[in-house]
Amino acid sequence: MHNSSTNVLGCERCWPSAADAAWKARDGLTLTAELIDESHYHVMIRACPQCGQRFLSVFTERIDWSNGDDAQYWTVVPVTKREAAALKRRGSALTEIEINSMGSNRRSLLRNYPTGEGPREFWGTGIIVNPHD
Repeated sequence: MHNSSTNVLGCERCWPSAADAAWKARDGLTLTAELIDESHYHVMIRACPQCGQRFLSVFTERIDWSNGDDAQYWTVVPVTKREAAALKRRGSALTEIEINSMGSNRRSLLRNYPTGEGPREFWGTGIIVNPHD
């Protein structure tokens, strides 16, 4: 897949058309940088071993102190090599505002696992850092 307006590349292996398949493909991506690694907030860059496409991946979790059914959210958005390099330079100094500005016009993969519900994968646009503990 090629999106000329954002110069983002991907392949069927790393960015298939079905959201559930894209979520499964995420496991096959190589971790290239951990930018923020907290217990309930994890920001990383992953890359496709086949085509080299980089992805910004954000995980957030809210603790359910009553029932222990913690809400978990993931967002994955493709980024260019230049964007990935800039993210790596910022590392743990990245702010949520900076992260939210990445790929605002790009298709993103979301996986929501709210308290009391099952997980659901779907397509969205851009990235939003969800509330986290």
